[in-house]
Amino acid sequence: MDALVSGQSGLAVIIQGNDSSFLSIDTMEEERKCHPANIRYLFAGATDVLELKSTSKEAVKDRLIHEWRFDRGLHLILILLDANEDAETRAEAGDCLTTLLEDRTVNERLQNVLYSAELPNPKCASDALGLLGLGGAAAGLLKAIDNDQDKIRVVCTAWNELAPTLFESQAAKDDFRNAATKSGVFKILAENLLEPTGFALSSVECHQRLRNLPNHRAILGNWLGPIKPERARQATTRQREEARPPRVGKSPEDYRPGRETSAFEAYESVKKQKQAVITLIKKGDTHKARKFTEDLIRFQLGTGGREYAAKSLCDLAQRAKNALNYSFQLELAKRAVDLCPEDGWAHGQLADAYLCLGRYDDAVHSFNQASGSGELAFAASGLARVLWGQGRLSDALETYEKAQKQYPDDPQIWNGRAEVLREMWRYEESLRAYEESVGRFPTDPVSICGKATVLKDLGRLEESLNTYREAIQLFPDELFVRDGLADVLRGMGRLHDSLDAYEKTISLFPEDSVARCGRAEVLRDMGLLDESLRYYEETIHLFPYVPVPYCGRAEVLKDMGLLSDALVRYEDTILRFPLEARAHNGRANVLRKMGRVTEALQAFDRTIRQFPYDIFALSGRAASLKELGKLPEALEAYEVLLNRNPTRPHLRHAKAAILAVLRRYKEAESLLPENLPQTRDDWIGYHLRGMILLKRDMIRPAIKHFEEGLAKVPFADQRRYLQKAIVVATIRQRRFHEAAERLGLLEDATTEILRLHTCGELDRIDEASMAYERLRRSCPTVLIPLRNELAAKYAIRNEKPRHDETWIFEEECSSVLLEAA
Repeated sequence: MDALVSGQSGLAVIIQGNDSSFLSIDTMEEERKCHPANIRYLFAGATDVLELKSTSKEAVKDRLIHEWRFDRGLHLILILLDANEDAETRAEAGDCLTTLLEDRTVNERLQNVLYSAELPNPKCASDALGLLGLGGAAAGLLKAIDNDQDKIRVVCTAWNELAPTLFESQAAKDDFRNAATKSGVFKILAENLLEPTGFALSSVECHQRLRNLPNHRAILGNWLGPIKPERARQATTRQREEARPPRVGKSPEDYRPGRETSAFEAYESVKKQKQAVITLIKKGDTHKARKFTEDLIRFQLGTGGREYAAKSLCDLAQRAKNALNYSFQLELAKRAVDLCPEDGWAHGQLADAYLCLGRYDDAVHSFNQASGSGELAFAASGLARVLWGQGRLSDALETYEKAQKQYPDDPQIWNGRAEVLREMWRYEESLRAYEESVGRFPTDPVSICGKATVLKDLGRLEESLNTYREAIQLFPDELFVRDGLADVLRGMGRLHDSLDAYEKTISLFPEDSVARCGRAEVLRDMGLLDESLRYYEETIHLFPYVPVPYCGRAEVLKDMGLLSDALVRYEDTILRFPLEARAHNGRANVLRKMGRVTEALQAFDRTIRQFPYDIFALSGRAASLKELGKLPEALEAYEVLLNRNPTRPHLRHAKAAILAVLRRYKEAESLLPENLPQTRDDWIGYHLRGMILLKRDMIRPAIKHFEEGLAKVPFADQRRYLQKAIVVATIRQRRFHEAAERLGLLEDATTEILRLHTCGELDRIDEASMAYERLRRSCPTVLIPLRNELAAKYAIRNEKPRHDETWIFEEECSSVLLEAA
C-alpha cells in the first residue's frame, strides 16, 4: 500500500488499489473511508505532504506522529522567539517544546532548520532564554543557536552570494537549499566553521550528503571556498563591524569641537554613512536607518553646514520613496525642511512625500513653498501630479501643457503629460507625446520606456520589444528598462524567455523588487503555484514596503482555491497600502470568486469612486453585472468602456462572450482576433471561437480546436479553460467517464457544476451530492438555476426537473464562456 502524510494537517491518507482511507493524529485507531477525488480537500493548504511507497500501516502511523511533532515543534519555536507574544504564552510554548524535543529525530530536524537561517532579531534567542531559564532541552537548543549566530550568518551569507548561474533556475537553487537544510549541511558547516580539521571533514560529509543533486561539486566548491576557517574568522569579524554604524572620521577625537576635517575626509565619511543608511532602507530596517542618519547629520552639521545635511536628507528621502517607505520619506523630508527652511528642493521633497501618502492639501502647500524658493519647474510638475492623484486628469493635462510652455527643457513635464494621456486611455496621443519627448530628450530613459509601454498597450508587442532592446543598449544599468522587456516577453507568451530575463536582472540587481515580482508572476503563469507563492513570500520579506508582492501572494492563493486566505491577505494589504488600487480590485475579485457577487459589485463601486479612471475597477464592475445574470447591463457597461478603450482586447473579448451567450454569433466573432494566438488575450479569443463552435452544436470541430490549443498554450490558466471546454463537449457526447477524468483536480464553481453533472450520470451520487453541497455554500448567482436543475435531475433536491438536456448544455456552455472572458 501507499500513503500520503502531512504533519501540518495532522492527517495520513492510505491508498490501496482503488480504495482510500485516512487517519487523524487525534484518532489514530479510527480509519475512515474517503473517495480519491476528495483527498485534495483533506490536505487543502498543507505544504508538507509526503508520499510513502510500499509501506505498512504501522510505518504510516509512526511517520504521521513524527511529522506532526516536527511541525508543532517548529510552530512552538516561532512563538517562543516572537517578542510580540506575551511572556506567559512564550513560556508555555517552551514547556511544550521541551517535551517534543525528547524525540531525538525531531530535535535534530529542528536544529537543521534553525541552523539554515539567521534569527530575525539578534536578541530574540537570549530573550527567550530569559523566560525559560537555563535548564531543559528547549533552553539548550536556543543557547546553542544563540552562541552560533555569527557562524550561521557567515554560512548563510556565503550561500546567498552564490552565483545564479550555478543552478538551472531559482527553483533548482531552492531545491538544493531545502536538501542542504534537511540533511543538516548548514548545521555541520556552522559547527565546524572555525576548526580547520573539523571543517575539512565536514566538507567531505557535505559532498557525501548532497552527491545526488545536480552540479553539487561546483556548488559546494563555490559555497565552501569563501568560508574556510581563516576566511571565516575574517568574515565573522567583518559582520560584527557591519552591524555597528560606520565610524565617521578616524578616531573618537574626530568628534572633538574645533578639530578640522579635510574636505576629502568629510566627503568619504558622508558617502560611507549614506550608503549604510541606503542599505538599511532597502532592507526595511527603519529603526537602524534612523540611528545611522542621526550620526550622519550630526557629522555634517559639524563639518559642512546645514545645507549639506539637508541635501543628504533629501537624497535619503528619495531612496525611502524608491523602497515605498513613504512614512520614512516624509520623516526625512520634514527634517530637511526644518534644517534648511529656505531650501526650495527640500520643500519639493516634502511635497513629494505628502503626495505619495495622498495628503494632497499638504502637498500643494509644500509645492508652493518650493516654487517661492526657486524650484519653479519642479513645483509646476508637482502641482500637475497632485491633480493626477486626485483623479482630475483633465486638469492635470491642462497644467502639464501650461508648464510645457513655461519650462520647455524639463523632460519630467513632457513625460508627465504623455503619461496622463495614457491614463486617460488616449493611447495614440500618448504615443505621439512620448515620441516627441524622445526627440527632444534622446538620452532620457523614461521617455523611451514610456513609448515602449504605450506600444504594448496598443498591442504592438514586437515594436515594444524592439524599443526596449534599443533602450537596454543605451541604458544597461536602468532597471525599469530590463523589467519592461521581460514584461513584454511575458505578455507575448514567451514565458521561458521572460523568466530568463527576470532571473538575469535579479542576478545583476538583487535589490530590484520589480524583477522578483515579475519572476513570481511568470511562475504563476506556468502553473507553478507553490514556487510562485514561496517566491512572493521571500520578496515580501526582502521588500516589506512594496505592495506588489502582497497582491501577488493573494492572487496565487486565489488560484490555489484558498479563497478565504486570499481575502484575508488582500484586506491586510489594503490596511497597509490604502492607496493601492490593485489591492482593492483584487479583494473585490476574490469576493466574486467566492460567489459573493453583490458584495464584489459594491466594492468595485467604492474603488471607482476613489480611482475613477482605473480600468480594472470599471471592467470588474461590468464582470460582476455579468455574473449576476444582468447581461444587458453588463453589455452596456462593456460598450461604454470600449468606446473609450477600443484597443483593449480583454474588453472586446468580454463583450464577445456576452454576445455569444445571447446567440449573436457574427457580432461576437467580429470582435475576436483571427491571427495565431500569442498573448494571453489572443488565447482567450481562441477559446471563445471554440466555444461559439460548441454552442452551434459543431462538437467535433470544437473538440479539435480545443485539443490543438491545449497542445500549444503556454499559460496555465488558459489551459484550464480549454480543459473545461473539452469536458462540456464530451458531456454533450455522453462520454461521461472521459469527462470525469479530464476534470481531475480542477477547483472552481464551473468545475463543480460539471462534476455534479458527470457524477450524476455515472451514478456516483455521493460525489455528485458533495459537489452540490460545495456549490450550495458558494455559487455565483448566474449558476444557481443550473445547479438546482442538475440537483433535481439526480434527486439530490426534492423537486422535479424543469428542463431538457439541450437547456443544460446551453447553460454549461454559457457558464464556461462567461468565466473565460
